[in-house]
Amino acid sequence: MPRPSKRRRQEQAAVRTPAAGPGQAAARTPAAGPGQDAIRAPGPGPRQALDRTPAARPREAGPASPVPARYRAQRVKIAPPWWQTPWAWGGGAGAAVVVVVVVFIILAVNGSPSSGGSNALQPVPASVLNAVTGVSPTVSSTIGGGGVTDPFFPISGTPNAATGPGGRPEIFYYGAEYCPYCAGERWSMVVALSRFGSFSNLHLTMSDSNPNDIPNTHTFSFYTSSYSSAYVDFAPVESEDRNGNPLQTPTAAQQSLINAYDLPPYTSQAGTIPFQVYGTRFFVTSSGVDPQLLQGMNWQQIAGTLTDAQNQVAQQIVGNANWLTAGICELTGNQPGSVCTAAPIPSLEAKLPTS
Repeated sequence: MPRPSKRRRQEQAAVRTPAAGPGQAAARTPAAGPGQDAIRAPGPGPRQALDRTPAARPREAGPASPVPARYRAQRVKIAPPWWQTPWAWGGGAGAAVVVVVVVFIILAVNGSPSSGGSNALQPVPASVLNAVTGVSPTVSSTIGGGGVTDPFFPISGTPNAATGPGGRPEIFYYGAEYCPYCAGERWSMVVALSRFGSFSNLHLTMSDSNPNDIPNTHTFSFYTSSYSSAYVDFAPVESEDRNGNPLQTPTAAQQSLINAYDLPPYTSQAGTIPFQVYGTRFFVTSSGVDPQLLQGMNWQQIAGTLTDAQNQVAQQIVGNANWLTAGICELTGNQPGSVCTAAPIPSLEAKLPTS
């Protein structure tokens, strides 16, 4: 039976709610009503989450405006695309030839890597990696928060995976290659984490090609990647590739974090992606980069925006990265000083929530 498709829905703004009960972080939004998604307010920057539960494949909800408040997603089943219908399988050799030709045309136009699993994808070119890991301090300072809303919820208590194997604060990421909102968030995560360490073996990928979603969003995959830092450990889990094939499974400790924090009232439904936990201090249940802004752009073009503080793509990617950097500085005791004392990090760090 084919996996359900995904499509986007308009969402409604919501106000902050009172603090959650004992052992939970203060909820910033009310639980969504039937058929709706919860939204953080205020702030113009988009943060989108994608549902990821065993019951059904997720879909995304689209923004209500070009620069909306944070938004969420929920599952919905829609009619399968035509290539999954009985007609497509019984249409004969002529239909098969047409499909093959169309696939080759799409791959040629997008300059995409293999559509298979992550093991077949291309390494990130040095020009792209250098642009993303070397954002100018002047550009970063000028962009500041970039109009993106503070992404963090505070953690009360000590989560099971607070530190990594080296005893450093651990940053846990849970996502999937098919997810366009994970695709947007990874750009900011690579910018932020590269300020504290270095990646190796990053690969290019895209979100899935479902035309009812935000298809073929160009990004990176954390699958098979490595990260080295003297300040933090990074534990990424990419649950599925862009075609829906399984890749990685969270450990028991990581699953306990998902069960504890990736649920209402912080999300519209349990198990949304992207989802992140920052040591014992914060968790993030959404994305700060609207993948619709990245439509029609390849990796080189997206990376090329990061030198222009007036570019809307750069403002969201770098602005969101600056927020994530401020959160990491909280974990490291503001080390290294060259990162954590540079503008705009101290001003953003002062706005972070407390438990």
